[in-house]
Amino acid sequence: MPIVDCVYQRGQFFLPLSLNGSPPNYFIFDTGAGVSAVDAAVADELALPKIAHTELAGTAGILSVDQVRIGRIMPLSRGRGVAELSWYGLTPTKQDLSAFEVPVPGAREAGLLGNDYLQSFIVQLRFSPAIVEISRPTGFTPAGADPMRYIPFFLDNATIVRLSGVLDGWMEVPLRLDTGSATMTVDGPYLNVTESMWQALRTKHPEYQVHDELVANGIGGQVKLKVARITSLDVGPLHFDTPSVVIQPPVGYFATPDAVGFIALNLFEPGGWLTFDYPNSRIYL
Repeated sequence: MPIVDCVYQRGQFFLPLSLNGSPPNYFIFDTGAGVSAVDAAVADELALPKIAHTELAGTAGILSVDQVRIGRIMPLSRGRGVAELSWYGLTPTKQDLSAFEVPVPGAREAGLLGNDYLQSFIVQLRFSPAIVEISRPTGFTPAGADPMRYIPFFLDNATIVRLSGVLDGWMEVPLRLDTGSATMTVDGPYLNVTESMWQALRTKHPEYQVHDELVANGIGGQVKLKVARITSLDVGPLHFDTPSVVIQPPVGYFATPDAVGFIALNLFEPGGWLTFDYPNSRIYL
């Protein structure tokens, strides 16, 4: 399983990628992106050809964006390209990502590596020390994974990693897993819920109250978020007592009637590692 270069910080993995033979450009490993994205300045510098125009629903609004084509995108290992992990003809959206930072001196966020690339691979993440391994599937359980300890998932709308969770021991909810979401300034485990999920929880527990507010940057701009606390969260074999819930206002993606909540990598970091087996639709713990 090839080990690729990475940096892990703020609950996000950053991978240096070569685009059409370019020097390293840092992309976030992002299971919350159905379509990858490339920074507009990088796309212009590399003269990536425009192939389409589309609308994109982000966490903070709706964007009208171009799509471009990358002839060859390739992860790096010790600074050298890993040819077997190359993808030809990826068509990411072109966005202004200049407001987002990369924890590498002199580097910038060049893009989001989404499921249009990831769904053809098995990806194992180790948190400390930070290691990312990517391989093409062989038809067998990935080495080191317990075949009985996993979380099933599917690609929501054939694009976003989606799984199931249980809130307070009774409320079954669909959740997206967004590895592109940075860790928020929230104590302990947390998940992001829709306004309707929060109202359903308060109907049964009127004592639940918002105790904090924060501002976050997302695709589409800034958004104000309210924070509360519930009794429990279960995701597969994982159980969390008194997690926080970050309540998403009905804007952008969360204004759509079929919007669901999401979790990020912060829930999995204490376990040390996890593996995304896209071909078999399993997350091994």
